[in-house]
Amino acid sequence: MEESNIWVISVIALAVGGLIGYLMGRSGNANNAEQEAELAAAKKELQSYKEQVAHHFEDTANLVNKMTESYRDVFQHLSSSAQQLCDEKTAQSIEATMVPQLTKEKPVSAEEESTEADAEAPLTNMEPPRDYAPKKPNEEGTLSETYSVNTDTQEAPAPSEEAKESADKQEDEKAK
Repeated sequence: MEESNIWVISVIALAVGGLIGYLMGRSGNANNAEQEAELAAAKKELQSYKEQVAHHFEDTANLVNKMTESYRDVFQHLSSSAQQLCDEKTAQSIEATMVPQLTKEKPVSAEEESTEADAEAPLTNMEPPRDYAPKKPNEEGTLSETYSVNTDTQEAPAPSEEAKESADKQEDEKAK
């Protein structure tokens, strides 16, 4: 009889285990459905946010364009009024100061023109680097070809305290 009790208990335990597994599986599906619903809601909210951002930037671009047109209208009004109400020299002066600002161009100075020309010059016309290292008026600079070259048996003079401090500062700046 003991063997039959073991079999009965085993079958009952198996049935109870199957029932518990079935119920837990169904409750897990409910959680998955909730998670899918939350995910869909989050995606919908994100899409709505993206549309709002795009709409915001479209409106901002339109407003900036309107503002630019208003500035142009003001300039045209000032220009025509200056031509009617002022002498020719004053009218030209007003136009000369306003036109570059409206077209976002700066008047080019002679220095800027030479800088632009230098930038476009071929590299073969470059001059050697200049020596900006601190030194006494009679000393050779660090970029000099004869710097610390011993022509005699005497050693080159030790760098001054100022030169050492300057070199330390330059090394600190390079390290940063």
